[in-house]
Parts: sequence; structure tokens; C-alpha cells
Amino acid sequence: MVDVEKTGRGFGAGILGDVTSQDAQQIVEQTKQAVDQAVEQVSDFIREKPIACLAGALALGYVIGKIASR
Repeated sequence: MVDVEKTGRGFGAGILGDVTSQDAQQIVEQTKQAVDQAVEQVSDFIREKPIACLAGALALGYVIGKIASR
């Protein structure tokens, strides 16, 4: 554990200080791959069930509209 009082840095800075640039680059690549996979899955779902997605979007818009009008 990093002692915040001794180092003058916050807890997050202590954790991030231990990450090398190679580790950070690997994390970024893994995150990009995960996002790409999620976008692909969502796109496939929308292509398979466009009516359900449209109905969901309309329902969500209605709920947000009701909340915003208060």
C-alpha cells in the first residue's frame, strides 16, 4: 500500500505509478478489442431483431421524456 502522507500522492497515483507503458498499451489494446466485440454483438442483435430494438428505443425515449418533464 502507498502511504499517502509520506509520498504526497493519492491512492490512484500510487497504483498507476506501478503500471509500465507496455502494460498500459496492453490494457488499451484489450479494451479496444472488448469494445469492438461489444459493438459487433450489438450490431448483430439489431440486424436480427430490428422491431424489438425500435420498440425498446421508443420506450426508453418515453421514460426519459417523462422524467425530464418533471
